[in-house]
Amino acid sequence: MEEQQLRRAWLRGYREGDVELAIARATLKREQLQIELDASRARSAAMQVEITELHRRLDDLRKREDDLNQTLTELRDHRDAMERDATARARDLVLEAEQRAAALRTEGLRQVGELQQQVEQLLALRAGLSAALKRATQDISDSLDRLAAAPARAVEHIPPPQPTGETVHELDDERFLR
Repeated sequence: MEEQQLRRAWLRGYREGDVELAIARATLKREQLQIELDASRARSAAMQVEITELHRRLDDLRKREDDLNQTLTELRDHRDAMERDATARARDLVLEAEQRAAALRTEGLRQVGELQQQVEQLLALRAGLSAALKRATQDISDSLDRLAAAPARAVEHIPPPQPTGETVHELDDERFLR
């Protein structure tokens, strides 16, 4: 702000007009600064509200990401448990079938003198068990091939689902089934 010289009046201090002009200019400048200060405070408050909203949205997105990660982990654990159960069951079936086949062979050797019909029945049973084993083995092999062929996707590379009114679990179920 330019500084203005106040002129002296004859014997009475400063000229009244110069003093009033200086006061008016100072008042205008103070009001202008007050208006700028109020505008700056309003902008600052608006930015603070926007920052708070962005922090809230970021927290919501992080919570949603955590929920999705937890759901994905649960689905992976469920899938792994199902694979373990299927493998254990197949192993039990194979063991049981082998034990039954061994028992049937032992029984067949012990009863060599029985009729040919009993021998044919045992052979038919053995063929059925072998077919069941082959089907079980093929099913397991097919399941493992499908699992190996499915591309592993990182969570960071999966784009977030668009809101369609479906729940997070329905979306994850659809991804899991693909």
